[in-house]
Amino acid sequence: MSTEQVAPPVGIDFPGAEWEKWNKPGAEGRVKIAYVGGRRLRLLELPPGFDEHEWCLRGHTGYVLQGEFTIHFKDRSVPCRPGMGFVIPDDEEHRSQGSHGEPTVVFVIDEVPQP
Repeated sequence: MSTEQVAPPVGIDFPGAEWEKWNKPGAEGRVKIAYVGGRRLRLLELPPGFDEHEWCLRGHTGYVLQGEFTIHFKDRSVPCRPGMGFVIPDDEEHRSQGSHGEPTVVFVIDEVPQP
C-alpha cells in the first residue's frame, strides 16, 4: 500500500463561470479562467479571422473545440481543427491566426502563477 498522498480531483465549472474580456493585440475575445496547482486553465473564444500581432514564448497545451486556426512558428506553420490537441514547448516563438469561417474555441493549459 502506498503512503504517497494524492490530491483530490478538482472540478471546474466552466459552464457556470462568467466570461471575461481577453485583450491580446489582434486576438481580442473572451475567456473563462481557473487556476489549479500552478497551472492556468482557460476556455478561450476568439473571433473569426483573429491574427495575433505579438510572438509568444510561453508553452501551452490545448485542445481545439471549435473553429480552425494556424499556429505559426518561425520555421513552420501547423493547422489546427476541432478534435485536435496541441503542445507548444516553452521558449518556442509562436503566434496564432484564425480562419474566417467561425469563432475559435480552445481549451488551453499553461504554467502561470495565480495573480
